[in-house]
Amino acid sequence: MTLNITSLIQQKPHLKDPLKLYEKVQAFTESVRDLLLQRKPDQRSLERKAYPPESIDPILKHLSSVFEMPEGSLTPLNEAMKLGEIDFTRLPFHEVPAFSLPYPEEELTTLLFVLSKPYFLQLHDGLDLTVSTWEEGRCPVCSAKPSLSSIDKERPRQLTCSFCGMHGFSDRAGCPVCMNGETAKMKLLTFDGEEGYRIDTCDACGSYIKTVEAEHLNSMTPDVADLLSLPLDIVVQEKGYVRHSPNPIGLLRMV
Repeated sequence: MTLNITSLIQQKPHLKDPLKLYEKVQAFTESVRDLLLQRKPDQRSLERKAYPPESIDPILKHLSSVFEMPEGSLTPLNEAMKLGEIDFTRLPFHEVPAFSLPYPEEELTTLLFVLSKPYFLQLHDGLDLTVSTWEEGRCPVCSAKPSLSSIDKERPRQLTCSFCGMHGFSDRAGCPVCMNGETAKMKLLTFDGEEGYRIDTCDACGSYIKTVEAEHLNSMTPDVADLLSLPLDIVVQEKGYVRHSPNPIGLLRMV
C-alpha cells in the first residue's frame, strides 16, 4: 500500500517530525531488503541472529546515509556486529546487548529496532506459517508483544507486530499482552476527535494497546495507524501505562 507522507503531514501537521522519521525508516528498510532479498532466504540465513558479516558494512552505510549520521558514530556498533555480539532475536524481549556501547539506552534501543527491521521482515518472509494465531501474547514469528490491534464485527481481534510485520488473530478474550481475563482490571478509553481508535488498558500488567477499527486499515497500514494515533500514546502514558512493543519509529516511551 503506497502512502503519501507529504499528504499525511498536511492532514496532521503536529505529527510532521515522526512522519518524516518514518519516511526515513521506510527508505532504509527498503534499501536493505533489496540487498538481503536478492535470493530467497535459506535455512542458514533463518538461523542467524543478525546480519551476515559481509552485509554489515553496506547496511550501516545505508543507515548512516539515510539518517545523516556520521559514519564514525557507528564504528562501535559495526565492531560489535562483526564480533557476533548483537543478537536481534533478543530485542523483542527488551534485551539490549549486555556489554557497553557508547549510546544512551533508549537511543540504542531505537537504533537497534530500526537496524533490525529488515532482518525481521526477512525472517517473516522465510517462514511457512500454517498458523497465524498469537499464543500467550507473543508474535508467532519473533515472539514480540503486539504493537497494535484491530477489530471488526465478524472476526476475532487481530494483532500486529512492529518488528516483523506479522498479522494474526488472538484466540483469547482479555488483555492481549498478559492474557489477563479479569474484566474488572481492564478499561476501554475513547477520545473525542479520534473516532475509530480506542485504548485498551490492563491494571494486571500495567500495559495498554491501541485498537483501531479494521475498516480504517483499508486506507492505511497498521504502521501509519499507529503513528497517526501517537497523541493517544502520550495521553495514556501520562496515566502511567506502558506499551511493550515499539512503534514504527522505534519508540516505546513518548513522555
